[in-house]
Amino acid sequence: MRVLLSLGCVAVCLASGCARHNVRAAASAQAPVVVSGSVREGLPNDYLRVSFLPAGVKPTSLSHPGALRAFATATPLYQPPLRVKDLPYYSGLANDDTRTLVAMRCRPPQPGKVDTVLATWPNVFLAIQRDVPLLADACATPPADTATQVACYARAFSDPPATAVPVALARTFNYAAVIYDGGHAAMAKWLQDNYGIYPAFAGSGYSIKDSYSLDGQPMTSQQILVKAVSSEYILRNVSLADAGCRCISVAPYAGRGNAPLDPDFIAKTGGDGFCASVQRLEPREGTWKK
Repeated sequence: MRVLLSLGCVAVCLASGCARHNVRAAASAQAPVVVSGSVREGLPNDYLRVSFLPAGVKPTSLSHPGALRAFATATPLYQPPLRVKDLPYYSGLANDDTRTLVAMRCRPPQPGKVDTVLATWPNVFLAIQRDVPLLADACATPPADTATQVACYARAFSDPPATAVPVALARTFNYAAVIYDGGHAAMAKWLQDNYGIYPAFAGSGYSIKDSYSLDGQPMTSQQILVKAVSSEYILRNVSLADAGCRCISVAPYAGRGNAPLDPDFIAKTGGDGFCASVQRLEPREGTWKK
């Protein structure tokens, strides 16, 4: 998602082979999601995904064909609903009144099919290893293709315990930040195309409000931390049916940006496993109730 939210060590990895690194796999722990002011362990299994697409595009999967993963946020965080023009900025997007709004509310009937993880860098590195399987000696010599390069870098990530939070976080974020040091553009592009991960991706499990505008409006760490407001997840790019999605497609109309994007409206009027065309987000009185 462009957040719709990042190798010094990668040079060593690509030059000498990832297999030479002392790798300790990151723990596959599910981090909490904040819901209604309380912290609960586990995944919500109720996700909201919003996109602005060209006219005529009819999504059949969570992300575009060929992508490995898709971003989504926790539906309960958007109840009561926000206006269309406000909601995208919280999830790393920007409202586009000239494009078709596609909104999905997904409650996977078989969670294992979507392999949802909180969008942290350690979880991303683990997901890459599942999505791009490697032979045992694949990283023994510098890989030629980008997918293998990224997977080898993910395999080489080490996440040892620390007694100071800043130390542990700095180690992880410094490792991820190398992807965006200007010398590894192909790997950054691979993450963008396959995971929807842009330079605005925080990797903390929370999307950064207004991060879509980072290119023109850089932020300080203080601003970024204050704007880390919405839990975000990465799901395997499966069909809308497998993800249990109800989906609506709303063409541009005057005032659409001021209309509420209600997850319950999406669940009630959306197509079951496909995107149903909806003329307006404000139904006529009596045609829909929560």
